[in-house]
Amino acid sequence: MRLLELNKDGQLSLTKDIVNNELPYAILSHTWGIDDDEVSFKDLTEGSENTKAGYRKLRFCGEQAARDGLQYFWVDTCCIDKSNNTELSEAINSMFRWYRDADKCYVYLSNISTNGQDESLQSWQSTFRESRWFTRGWTLQELIAPRSVEFFCSNGKRLGDKKSLEQQIHEITGIEILALQGTPLSVFSVKERMSWAENRETKREEDKAYSLLGIFDIHMSLIYGEGKNNALRRLEKEIFVHRKKHLRDELSTVSYPTFNSTKRLKILPSQPSSVPSHRDPNSLNSEPLSHSEYSVHDGIVRATTKQFLIDQLYFTKIDERLTNLTAAQGQTCRWFLTKPEYASWHDPVKQLDHGGFLWIKGNPGTGKSTLMKLLFEAKLNAKGNPSQITLSFFFLARGTVEEKSTIGLYRSLLHQLFERAVELVDSLEWLTIDGARAIQRNGWGEEALKQTLVHAIQRLGSRSLTIFIDALDECDKNQAASMICFLEELCDYAIEAQVKLNICLSSRHYPTVVIQKGIEVTLEDEIGHTEDIKLYIKSKFRLGKSEQAESLRSEILEKSSNIFLWVVLVLDILNSEYPNRAISVKKIRERLKEIPPELNNLFEMILMRDGEDIGQLELCLKWILFATHPLKPQELYFAIQLGIDTDCSGYWDQEDVELDQIKTFVRSSSKGLAEVTRNKASEVQFIHESVRDFLLGK
Repeated sequence: MRLLELNKDGQLSLTKDIVNNELPYAILSHTWGIDDDEVSFKDLTEGSENTKAGYRKLRFCGEQAARDGLQYFWVDTCCIDKSNNTELSEAINSMFRWYRDADKCYVYLSNISTNGQDESLQSWQSTFRESRWFTRGWTLQELIAPRSVEFFCSNGKRLGDKKSLEQQIHEITGIEILALQGTPLSVFSVKERMSWAENRETKREEDKAYSLLGIFDIHMSLIYGEGKNNALRRLEKEIFVHRKKHLRDELSTVSYPTFNSTKRLKILPSQPSSVPSHRDPNSLNSEPLSHSEYSVHDGIVRATTKQFLIDQLYFTKIDERLTNLTAAQGQTCRWFLTKPEYASWHDPVKQLDHGGFLWIKGNPGTGKSTLMKLLFEAKLNAKGNPSQITLSFFFLARGTVEEKSTIGLYRSLLHQLFERAVELVDSLEWLTIDGARAIQRNGWGEEALKQTLVHAIQRLGSRSLTIFIDALDECDKNQAASMICFLEELCDYAIEAQVKLNICLSSRHYPTVVIQKGIEVTLEDEIGHTEDIKLYIKSKFRLGKSEQAESLRSEILEKSSNIFLWVVLVLDILNSEYPNRAISVKKIRERLKEIPPELNNLFEMILMRDGEDIGQLELCLKWILFATHPLKPQELYFAIQLGIDTDCSGYWDQEDVELDQIKTFVRSSSKGLAEVTRNKASEVQFIHESVRDFLLGK
């Protein structure tokens, strides 16, 4: 695989052939014009690419990739040496995977051009529906394979993406919405998948079959000149052999006491050993391999279906909140591990008294999530009890739907449970075959998740299970109330099955949710929590050991009302305003008196304290608050630049403005109330959910 790069001088260059590519890249989907108008591999190697009409598409792809923070991109016209038959065959067999693995797929619609004034859906929808792109054979896999597909008109304006235009695309193509949303294609029958390509055309007749290789997960040699019918017959044969082998491999792994050879023969598809003939060789009408694809014996869901259902539990940001949380500093929070209430929660003898529940409550910004992270990791890494299973979920109100919903909670818990105890896969056997198929097509629903959790916990036997659930207040109030009722039922089921189940919750005070039994701890009332804040002030605010310095530290502690976040922000202000520790303590004390004690008032002061760049600040906060998806730092940077300077090109010259500079800009333009996550996604978020609450309440 070769990738393209657009340097700062606007010149295109190709990378060497990359065998196992791990570089992030964008990929172009388009319709070919006249062959001589497209930029070829030869044109690039000879440096004559900008003489071709197709160069405009390459330039667009490179510039859009740069705006999205991607250095490399791929275009089919020129990244494949089509004079090399071996390379061409390998590329066509790898094409689906290349589109699937791309970070971004840009669809360039040459027949649509917005006038710059009316860019509403109505202004271009009819042209969009009639686009030639929807009629071409190769663009089928280019629509289905990538996670991110964005549509652009010929002048580079973004029209929408596969998600926002989902209904229109479904109506135009007839492709199931679930397929557009990323449901594995094996769920859909051969006939259904073939119907998606029925009205699509290709320049070379054999490509009618070759363009479907990825749709059926098939690899086969290319024989241009064999004709469409022969190519389709070979494709049909490969599909049949692939599916039959897959079933036999599955059956060979199954061992049941009553599963004899006679019954094995009964569930094999009643097909002749040779490939069946069809009246119309151009249309593959094979149906799924009956219910035997979904079952093995007496209605039990087969192992690969179980694995598929387990795979559907995963979502991309399943542990991002936990990963991005700052760990407890030094010895802070460790006092909780020795609290009598914590010991009582773990004591099996007292299980009936507290019902297995420990609830940690506290005001916004007290450090509940940091404490929960420490408790979870301490339990997870504890030695001496191999039968202990520890799970966690950290709600995030500013996150994706899964990160702030009970469905996301249940999916995450089951995903972790099946990872840590593989044999619990048998807890899926309560599902009927049709029920399993419904989940495959429609995804997991809340009731199915809850029932599976019950069955899984009842099968734990002598193993104990501990679950940490953080920030209940960041979940919908009605969902949280329903969840607590279910968790109480879950503990009851565990007691009946003689399984030790402990659940630790954390939240703010205000959710009107109660538990029948349980131990409650109020964080800001704990002496250990106060000592943590003292330790933090001492380590971050170095003023020496004078009596005046100690007095000032005590004033900071007293004014904080034991709100950890308030202390962090105030020390940040004092350290930045008084970097020279030779200045008198008296002046710092006077500044401290000006700082409001309430967290919301502190936010207000931070936003307005210097009166500078208010327009930039307002744009920054609005974009973070109201963007339809979490923004990458470069997206926020250019959104603000375009809002301030309408002449800004939006082109990111990475040699002129580096990513680290953009991250610094995010912090400064938000007055320190926003940050960039320290993970692969690298997205902008507020430093704490209380910042969002404050801004939305204004």
